[in-house]
Amino acid sequence: MDELEIVGRGRAADVYALPGDGRWVLRRCRDGGDTTREAKLMTRLAEQGYPVPAVRRAEGPDLVMERLTGPTLLDAVVAGTYEPGPAGALIAELLAGLHALPGAPPAHLDLHPGNVVLTDRGPVVIDWETAEEGHPPGLDHAMSALLLAEVALSPGPYAPGAREALAALLSATDTPVLPHIGTARDRRAENPHLTEEERAGLDGAAELVAELVTAPAR
Repeated sequence: MDELEIVGRGRAADVYALPGDGRWVLRRCRDGGDTTREAKLMTRLAEQGYPVPAVRRAEGPDLVMERLTGPTLLDAVVAGTYEPGPAGALIAELLAGLHALPGAPPAHLDLHPGNVVLTDRGPVVIDWETAEEGHPPGLDHAMSALLLAEVALSPGPYAPGAREALAALLSATDTPVLPHIGTARDRRAENPHLTEEERAGLDGAAELVAELVTAPAR
């Protein structure tokens, strides 16, 4: 892959620009996992009208999909072009739209501002590798809430914004979150890409979510 331009790098995969008309990228999983299931899921979601990147093909660890133009929701919040509160509400809206699809819609289980791209056709949800069917919507909301709570408790400059986004997410959903926060914490702890410091902070993050869920309305 040395001859291809790398345009993105996550904890588990690298994304390369493909030559040609500039419409496609290749995402390669570093652990060699099979992307076929993810590609089929994204194709089904696209057919149902949910905003996901178009898929061209999948083979082994390689997934060729649409190249999206626009900042992630996270980048927009950091740049100050999108406020944290509306960002949290958008996450809740995207989760609600996913769970309202006909049939047996999957849970994304990793929907956070870094996995939403703000394109000219609207927000598009990426990174469906962890998505699974058979989970209640509350677990999906709890996972997103936990991810925001982790940042809210971090020492970095983004903590206040993450807390605001978390509060907005919880306020914008009628889906019960509290019954699923323990499961979300346990699933998150199993993530092999977490650092020991991140894993140690999960209990506090779960407690923050529970605190905000049960806090009296102002």
